[in-house]
Order: sequence, then structure tokens, then C-alpha cells
Amino acid sequence: MRLLLPSLFLWLYVSFSLLRLLPVSWFSRGLLSLGLLAAAMKYPLYEYLGGSFFAPVLPRTVLLVMEALYAALIILFFLLLCHDLLTLLCALVRRFCLPACRLPLTETSRAVVLLLAALVCGGWSVRQSVTVPDVRTVEITLPRLPRALDGFTIVQLSDIHIRILLNRDWLESVVERANALSPDLITLTGDYIDGSVRQLGHSLEPLRDLKARFGTWGVTGNHELYYGWQEWTEFLEKQGVRMLENEYAALKVNGETLVLAGVPDLAFGRSGETWDAGAAFRGAPDAVRILLCHRPAGAWGHGADLQLSGHTHGGSFFFLKPLLAYFNGGFVRGLYAKDGMRLYVSPGTGIWGGFSCRLGVPSEITRIVLRAQEKN
Repeated sequence: MRLLLPSLFLWLYVSFSLLRLLPVSWFSRGLLSLGLLAAAMKYPLYEYLGGSFFAPVLPRTVLLVMEALYAALIILFFLLLCHDLLTLLCALVRRFCLPACRLPLTETSRAVVLLLAALVCGGWSVRQSVTVPDVRTVEITLPRLPRALDGFTIVQLSDIHIRILLNRDWLESVVERANALSPDLITLTGDYIDGSVRQLGHSLEPLRDLKARFGTWGVTGNHELYYGWQEWTEFLEKQGVRMLENEYAALKVNGETLVLAGVPDLAFGRSGETWDAGAAFRGAPDAVRILLCHRPAGAWGHGADLQLSGHTHGGSFFFLKPLLAYFNGGFVRGLYAKDGMRLYVSPGTGIWGGFSCRLGVPSEITRIVLRAQEKN
């Protein structure tokens, strides 16, 4: 069962580390351990009660509580790990050089503080994940950008994951904020939904209200694969989103050409769809090139000046960034440079319903301003 073993590991470590600090009866320890186990069993409960580990059908309040408790468990694991490492360090210092070295407070007080901190941060992290995101402006200098395109603005929306926690009303607010920026171009970098067109088509209709001087363009993400990517591609096209599948469009902007290309997610290779960044730019004019690619890794060396991606959710928790970087070529959130190309990885505008928590990694509506490089 997906994520069962990692969840059990979290429960075992937290139970052992936390309960040894509390001077309570074995009965009380057992009850607390069962409570921690219930939080750890979120994904099995989603499968058995909600019909799906990936997109459970449960009341919104139930989902929010379960997400908050699971987030609190992860945060408590991190806090206890830091606590245990500090305890070990203090023990070594006491033995070799400073006998008075002690952590503050009693063991019981520390355990209570850590538990309360985890619960508060868990609740806050879920609240942060379902709010309408703020706008983040990022200026990106491209060496080949003509002066006539200096100041060209792109709004990037990524990983909106419409389902139960993030619904039509939320998306309408996102669209309103995006339009208020009066962008030249709007790009959607995958993972729009967690359900079928029949289930969620109505909730995604606000995308038709997106307005930009040079239109709205998008690519598919891995979640579209799970729910009928061909149907979703057709649906999004009907909402005014031009979907790019290993192809490009040449936009005429202020007398200059801007090439915009897109590829389907790498996961689509399993469904017969071919991911090919080289093909996406084949025959394109020699001009500044922007590539839309859901995942941040994998598109180097194909002539793009700028790649816009998502997928990682920025790691969701600030302390999980190294783990997410390991699985995504070292790219998690923000602006990167490699082999002459710029890459911007959005932390996501929304969040996946199966891991709806953010701590130190806010969601965003990204406003990208292209800048021409100053001549010496």
C-alpha cells in the first residue's frame, strides 16, 4: 500500500521518542500511541473510507482534519529528531568538557512543548495550503532577449489540483488575481485536477475567464495521465487554453518573435504519448525560446532560453526541500541557471489533496518579468 511503510516509520519513531519523555502510565502511553497511529494511517484510511489514496471522496472538514494531523506527525518527527540529536550532543559535551551542559526545561515540559508546536504548525500548514495565494514577482534576465521585449510579463499558474479542498470558488479568486496583473501571457504548467472531466469539468470552467494579450497556454502534468489526459486536453482547449504537445508557437511581440513551446509530462511516455523537447522546437525560428514543462528536470540542451515548471510544490515543508531535490534533479523552487538556460520552478498555485500542507513554502501566483541583458 502506497506510503504505508514511511508512515509506519514516522509513527514508530515519534512514539518511541516522545513517550519516553513522558512520565505517564503504560495505559496512557498506549492511548497516545494509538492516537499517533491513527494520524499515521491517513493514506490507508483514504483508500478504505474515501475510495482512493490519490483523491479520496470524503467531507471537506474530515479531509482538513486528517491532513492537519498527518502534517503535525511529520513536523513532530522533525522536531523530535532535532531534539534527540541535541540531547546526544549535550551528552557528549558533558562527558568530555562541560559537565553542566543541559537542554532547557524538563523532559516532560519539552515533550509537551514539541507536541503543541507540532499541532499548531500542522493546522497552520493546512490553512496555508488552501488559501488563495499571493502574487510573487520574479524578474528574469535573458541574454538573448531583444530590448523591445524588455518588461514582457508572464503569469504562471501551476499545480492547481482542483478537487474538494480547492474548488471552483477558489479558482475564480485565482483567476481574478491573475487578470488583475494585466499580463502579456499566461502559462499553465500542469496538474490541473484530481478527477475526471465528468467530475470536475464544471469546477475548472473559470479558466475560460483568464485574459492576457497573447493568450493562455498550457501543458499536461502527471495527474492528467491518471484521469484521462486526452479528455482533459480537449476540455482545456474548449476553455481557451492552447495546449502544447511537443510543438511551438511563434508570437509576434513589438516587432520581435517570441517562441513558446511545450511538452507533455514525462509520465506520458507510459501511455503512448511521446515527450520530446527537441521536437517541440523543431523548425522554430532563431529567437528567444520559452519551454513549458511540468517537471523541472529533463529538458536541458534543447535550445530553450527559459523553462517554466512546477510539480515539486516547493517541497511543501521547508525541511523536506533536500528530499524533493533528490528526486527532481536538484530543482525544487525558484530560479536556477544551467548550461545557459534559466529555469523557474513554481512551488505551485494550489496543492495536491493527498498532501495538503505548506510550512515555510507558500503557494504563489507567479508574475515573471523578462529583462534584456544590459550591454557593456
